[in-house]
Amino acid sequence: MKKIIVTSLLVVVALALFSTGAAFAQGNPPPTNPRGPLPGGQEGPLHVYMMQALADVLGLDVAELEARIESGETPYSIAISQGKSAEEIPALFASARSKALDLAVAAGALTQEQADWMKSRGNGQGRGMGTGACDGTGNPQMRGGWRWQQTTP
Repeated sequence: MKKIIVTSLLVVVALALFSTGAAFAQGNPPPTNPRGPLPGGQEGPLHVYMMQALADVLGLDVAELEARIESGETPYSIAISQGKSAEEIPALFASARSKALDLAVAAGALTQEQADWMKSRGNGQGRGMGTGACDGTGNPQMRGGWRWQQTTP
């Protein structure tokens, strides 16, 4: 009987040590943010310009676009609901990105040199962008820039 109690006690202690070690090995989980990669729900430094440019190319005002995104819609689904085809959405979003960078330069948030560099690193040119068609089907670890789609429609 004594062997069973000692063995059981050792098994319980071993399980406790291994499970605690695994929990500590997990570390802190990355922050979750439905709006993009910044922690704590922060908006990026170009958010205002991106929202303004995206609203313009979608034919909406900024307040309506932000309200729709806050309610769970994605820019992709909003574009589809505005009558845009899936084929034209990548060019539409690239246009919005370029316009946002121009707005940031005009506001003094970026230099023209910075904006030109950023334009050379994306806008649908396959550099710094992920795979897919802005509909959430691409490789999310490869996607750069603004998170257009959270889930596949």
